[in-house]
Amino acid sequence: MNEQNQPEMSDQLPNILLLEDTRTVQNYIRDILRSLTVPHELHAARRIEEATRIAGERQIALFIVDIGLPDGDGMDFLCAMSAMHPGARALIITSTPREDYRDRARDLGVLHFLPKPLQRKELIEKVTAMLTVRETATPETRKVSGGFEGTLGGLTPADIIQLKCVGRATGKIEFSTEDRFGFVWFENGEVSHAEADSVEGRMSGITAFQFIVSWRSGTAREVPDAGAAPRTITKSWQALIMDASDSPQPASAPA
Repeated sequence: MNEQNQPEMSDQLPNILLLEDTRTVQNYIRDILRSLTVPHELHAARRIEEATRIAGERQIALFIVDIGLPDGDGMDFLCAMSAMHPGARALIITSTPREDYRDRARDLGVLHFLPKPLQRKELIEKVTAMLTVRETATPETRKVSGGFEGTLGGLTPADIIQLKCVGRATGKIEFSTEDRFGFVWFENGEVSHAEADSVEGRMSGITAFQFIVSWRSGTAREVPDAGAAPRTITKSWQALIMDASDSPQPASAPA
């Protein structure tokens, strides 16, 4: 899902961008990453604004991001970075990882979680593996469905919805392609309503949600000051995603 242009800069060494607002945790991670055997450049930020500036100045190979930040949501930041750095990977650090979500994330190959408190050995192994895969993979072996397997550029509507839910978001996301668009509402990390329009007509509720989740390309953006919507969806977001993945693709959905 695309939101903005990519930076044109490139660097020889892979860049790691660490976004963590707690100084002691950030220092701890920086200390651990000094033990990496893979050559790299580490850049650290405590706020989304600072991280966005850094990301705009260089190509990022790996994002290490906390979910809860003082000036926004780390999940929203990663959604924006999926357009700016589609070839990057993401490692999310969180105090409340959900096992079922982590399992689904591993299946997607896009998102990776580490729970707090961080373990030195686990962090080193995870970062080393993610940087090594980046160096050895080729576009031919990684390219799938208009994106790249295991990278932010491979984020689909289902991935973005999961990011919002695991971040316990409340708000509204607009998804659009050339000839269709839709909206998904969230309340405290659950999907509450969905609407979609296409040349075939208008739909709402679970039907609209499944239609939107079937899309494999397009754009996504946060809708500011989103008004309340009727609650038409009561299933948990985990059940919704699993149902959508098990359902045949709607005939009107883009391939």
